[in-house]
Amino acid sequence: MTHHDDPTASGSSVPTRAARECALLAERLADPALLEQAVEIQLGPEDDGSTDTCLAVPVGGRRVAGQVTVMGWGQATQVMLALTGRPGFPDVRDFGFGAGIDEPRAIRWGLHIQSAEHRECAQMWGYHAAGVEAYVAERESEAVPVTPLPDLPTVPTVARFYDALLGGHDNYAEDRRIFTGFAWEEAEALATTAVINRLHPPAIVRYCADRGITQYLDLGCGFPVTDATPHPLTYRYPTLHDLVAKEVVEDPRVVYVDHDIRIYRTAGIEIEAGPQPEWVLGDIRYMGQLLSSSRMRRLLDWDRPIAVLLHDVLPWIPDDGEATVSLAVLREQLPPGSVLSITHAADFDENPMSRFIKPLHAAGLAFTPRGARAIGGLFGNWPLESPGLVPPHRWRPEHPHAELPFHAAGALAGVAVKPETGRG
Repeated sequence: MTHHDDPTASGSSVPTRAARECALLAERLADPALLEQAVEIQLGPEDDGSTDTCLAVPVGGRRVAGQVTVMGWGQATQVMLALTGRPGFPDVRDFGFGAGIDEPRAIRWGLHIQSAEHRECAQMWGYHAAGVEAYVAERESEAVPVTPLPDLPTVPTVARFYDALLGGHDNYAEDRRIFTGFAWEEAEALATTAVINRLHPPAIVRYCADRGITQYLDLGCGFPVTDATPHPLTYRYPTLHDLVAKEVVEDPRVVYVDHDIRIYRTAGIEIEAGPQPEWVLGDIRYMGQLLSSSRMRRLLDWDRPIAVLLHDVLPWIPDDGEATVSLAVLREQLPPGSVLSITHAADFDENPMSRFIKPLHAAGLAFTPRGARAIGGLFGNWPLESPGLVPPHRWRPEHPHAELPFHAAGALAGVAVKPETGRG
């Protein structure tokens, strides 16, 4: 749910919220004719399938500024894209910098005053005298409720939970509640595995770049945690496209794939704004359909080697058959010389990841660690590169946390190259 610079009571979808806002503004604006130029912005599907909207009124006459308040980065981006450069909406800015995905963000245009009072805001928005007084009373009186914020999702997702482990902002209270529900030692162990895994790609990109590979496919990429509050073990989580840009000089290509629509709506917009990376909404459980799509065939050159990263993705596919078939299809379709990098949760005597299965399943997240034999089988008959199947922080000595105990990663990592002959 979204509210305009004029808060309105929430209710049924008939009439729409935009229509209710329009009616209220018609009563308060000194120049109601501005409503003829108002922009109704679609904010994308909610978890329940409904579509949210907000109404943005341009500046003009006594109206020298405007504002809409939305929920989270994704909706803020939709508003920014809809209004930036449009006549009547000068200097559009997002004033929610640093806010989490489950926090409100104000998008403002026109005259900006850093700390305007309610009365000043209403006057800047071009309200007549009675409208100003009504707005001030609405904002300051406890007897008159303002528009409530949207109900937050109550079902966690893997991507948001993983983001919470890494200290990112793209997660909800329900995702964080899983993490905070563990004992401190267990939560710390789980966060450590996530940090070690997220810092594994630099070694993989360097290895692949040394082999002359310029194309990178990140399957199940999750949120790009670049602005996270770092875990004590690390200071920054590098993105794949940053790593590739640093290591690959000629024609670098990076394609991110995930099935989470919220990642596509938020991170996807940010990623696609860059010159190199591309974004595909797809599910690796349907690998054949994904890889044969016209977009995937166009984004990558399937006559040249491709580096594929499947980092901490397959443990969230509980069906062994699905995981095996998907990987077989992937290996079959990749060109010779391609590299497959997998990290996968596994049990260690001092750090049995299976202890997290029950609480994560209770939260609706299917978590399935696998043994070394099963993880090795995901590479088919592709030979593993040295040092074989080892924890991610022991695959190369330059990992920032190579000194941590062998079991700290709670996972095994391996890299294999597709032979010039053979189907894989």
